[in-house]
Amino acid sequence: MDGFDFRRLTGDDMPALVTWMAAEHAQPWFGDEPRTAELARQHYARELDGSSATRLWVVLLDGRDMGFVQDYPVAAYDDYAVRVQDPHAAAFDYLIGEPDLVGRGIGPRMIEAFCRRVLVRDYPEAPRFVASPDVRNRRSIRALEKCGFTQGLWIQPESVTYPEVVCTAPRSLFE
Repeated sequence: MDGFDFRRLTGDDMPALVTWMAAEHAQPWFGDEPRTAELARQHYARELDGSSATRLWVVLLDGRDMGFVQDYPVAAYDDYAVRVQDPHAAAFDYLIGEPDLVGRGIGPRMIEAFCRRVLVRDYPEAPRFVASPDVRNRRSIRALEKCGFTQGLWIQPESVTYPEVVCTAPRSLFE
């Protein structure tokens, strides 16, 4: 086994989530996220109560909470579906939150485990999985490439300054 587990994020996890997103290595990508647990509970209220298409997960490595993943059907968000041009795909975003685990080769293993255990199981009709990191996030793009994702379209979401690159992998890589 690879040591990874994924459990649904709850309101009790907000202090850790806020700390992870505020960590120095995460700041370029999560700088506009809430900075208190209470603000995070408000910001993610729909995800926490299950009324959003986006699901939030805590990543555990050998039993230790160490990061965050969220997933969603691309088609659930019209603007994203138009930009990505793949409404049948399932999308995900991720963060290794614990600074001592960054740069140790954990990212590709975490991504692969999440795709195999969560996305394949929960999105049986999705022919592809996509992630769209900021084009400047070379570490994230490289982690995706190590898992078999290929770079494609550059997209410009309205809420961010820099473009994102859509990285895609066929579900068959993870089945």
